[in-house]
Amino acid sequence: MTARAWELLAVPLRAARRAGLVWGLSLAALIVLTVAFYPAFRDEPELNNLIEGMPDALIDAFGLADFGTPAGFLRGNLYAVLVPLMLAVAGVLLMNGQTASDEDSGRMEAYLAQPVTRQAIFIGRAAGVGLWLLVIGVLMVVAQVMSDEVFGLDIGAERVVVTVILCVLLGAFHAGVAALVAGLTGRPGLVLAAGMALAVAGYVAMALFPISDVLEPWRHASPWDWALGGDPLTNATEAWRYLVLGVPALVLTAIGAWAFGRRDVQVG
Repeated sequence: MTARAWELLAVPLRAARRAGLVWGLSLAALIVLTVAFYPAFRDEPELNNLIEGMPDALIDAFGLADFGTPAGFLRGNLYAVLVPLMLAVAGVLLMNGQTASDEDSGRMEAYLAQPVTRQAIFIGRAAGVGLWLLVIGVLMVVAQVMSDEVFGLDIGAERVVVTVILCVLLGAFHAGVAALVAGLTGRPGLVLAAGMALAVAGYVAMALFPISDVLEPWRHASPWDWALGGDPLTNATEAWRYLVLGVPALVLTAIGAWAFGRRDVQVG
């Protein structure tokens, strides 16, 4: 990597350092605190019976099936809703901060004046976001594996790693959408609105569409279903799930970079 290419990557890595560490350490702490309660749930079978008495639609919507098992506990408390939603939000916020927000505030002007293409600047910032999502995922895996061991939650480390990877890829997909909107418009409010709306709509499609016979087939159009529809905490994950999240994230980012290089950039 040339010095100039490294600088294009190092700048967003440094700029997003605080936000990336906050997201990573917060999610790691959430995982540890959640797993710490597992012994109490494991020793109270009445809680599992209470959940089993809920309507099936509610159990499916919040991932509460088999809540008394290690996989069910993690799914219901973390990986059905909370963790994937937070990673989708993190992806959108980090990408918005490095692209449209910097452009709108004028902080990007100094970099645009350098002898590099606009596309290279945009791609460097998007790559920085991708690396921070990877760091967040690593912190989550470490926290999950260590807390599982400490609090006696018996689940294979491979299942945990795969689930976290899929959640990180879901975050990267939403970051790609944010990059596309940022590249096309340069408007941070629109980037946030599009990214957050897609995250919520994707969850609703996966969780609630199965209740309706008419809408049920459309749940498979949701990125959430691509990531978590195979229940990675209990089942082997098909390779296509990684591809349908990772490849579009790259393509959307590339289109955003192309659009950023062709339109008029806002001057703060």
